[in-house]
Amino acid sequence: MEAKNIDKEKAEASKIVLKLMDKGMFKDCLIGEFEFDLSFIYLKKDHVMLHQWIALSNPHGDNWADISCYMKVSISVSVTGDEQVEIKEEEEEPEDVKVIMSPALNPSFYQIKIRIFAGE
Repeated sequence: MEAKNIDKEKAEASKIVLKLMDKGMFKDCLIGEFEFDLSFIYLKKDHVMLHQWIALSNPHGDNWADISCYMKVSISVSVTGDEQVEIKEEEEEPEDVKVIMSPALNPSFYQIKIRIFAGE
């Protein structure tokens, strides 16, 4: 997508939504989606996110906190005067793969309260 003549405030408030759909004959079915701020990418080095794995979830499904799929994306965000970064194919998969996840997909944490009494 290429949007032009957008003011700074609107750009900073903009979001990028990635959706993976199962295209059916009569009905499309959402497999998963991920949303983040445009500034998240623009503040990265060279304003680009390269070969990044993202965990998608279905917020309209039975359990929105479950990961429904993974997607590997490369996105570049630039404004007038920025140098465009060429997005190339990745030569080989790195050994330590990092995945971006929505905060809603974080595991649940529990607190245990323990009382200890000392007797004489």
